[in-house]
Amino acid sequence: MSTTADESQDVGAAGVRELHLNIPLTEADIRQLRIGDVVYLSGPIFTARDGVYGYMLGQGHEPPIDIRNECNVTIQSAPAGVEVRPGEFEVASLQATAGFRYGQWMEPLCSRYGIRAVIGKGGMSEDVYRDVFKKYGVVCLSTMGYGLGAIYGRAVKRVRAVYWKEQLGISEALWVLEVERLGPLMVEGDADGNSFFSAHAHEVDEPLMAAYEGLPAPLLSRLGEVRDPTKELI
Repeated sequence: MSTTADESQDVGAAGVRELHLNIPLTEADIRQLRIGDVVYLSGPIFTARDGVYGYMLGQGHEPPIDIRNECNVTIQSAPAGVEVRPGEFEVASLQATAGFRYGQWMEPLCSRYGIRAVIGKGGMSEDVYRDVFKKYGVVCLSTMGYGLGAIYGRAVKRVRAVYWKEQLGISEALWVLEVERLGPLMVEGDADGNSFFSAHAHEVDEPLMAAYEGLPAPLLSRLGEVRDPTKELI
């Protein structure tokens, strides 16, 4: 059973709220979250990247787990894990990949399977938050920094199962992980369609523009590269 805000909420440095929630998450859990909150999760989560999204949502293979009722949190990750014995796996490190790459899969993931939280790196576009996450009551949780993979990995208490290993390979397979106090994870997109990064982009853009001022244009560039430092190509 999930923990409510009144029972789990702490206020950390600079007034940031910290919430500890149990999976499966409820709609009440999600609706209380606001951008900038820090969340710690306990319970089962499953991994999904290109392989799982394509195999499950693109090709129509039904998931081998009850996502809606038991495991409604996914992390866009290929765990640093190994098969220590046949059918027995261990994870040493856990880090998410860039979430914007998977925006096309969010509508079918949310509508078909009742996902409540997607863990990625750096968030997604405001269009996904507004048109999909707000509609279905879903939040985007972002990992924090590149150096926390081992800390996130220590939150993995056991690997319940690894599915579709033969079809997709071990890194792209669907891993079901039992986690305890997985975090810190920041609420980047809340269920009202708000984005933390978008709300605070100007704080980064102003000094960035000053640093770029007066620099000559690069002689070489990659195909499709955006030169405006305040914009990203998604």
